[in-house]
Amino acid sequence: MTSPGTTPDAPAPDDPGPSRRDVVEGLAVALVAGVAGFAWFSASGPPSEGEREELEDRLDDEQDELEDQQDDEQDELEDQQDDEQDDEDRSGPDRGRG
Repeated sequence: MTSPGTTPDAPAPDDPGPSRRDVVEGLAVALVAGVAGFAWFSASGPPSEGEREELEDRLDDEQDELEDQQDDEQDELEDQQDDEQDDEDRSGPDRGRG
């Protein structure tokens, strides 16, 4: 029977925490994950100098293309705003007066 205010799955108030077995299992999982990660990195290794330069060049090219696209879009937006302002100036209330 449980005391009021507790659930059946809740640890007893005098429970000292995780068991030694839980800690050992957790450490084993972490150790296996670490060994697997090390093995994968050792097998694949970092990219060679040539691969690294190729990747950097590709990244630079993509950044340049993106900047060019943003500049083109900004120029187009400014042209549209200028055209709208010119239309407003030509159709304003003083049109035809001189």
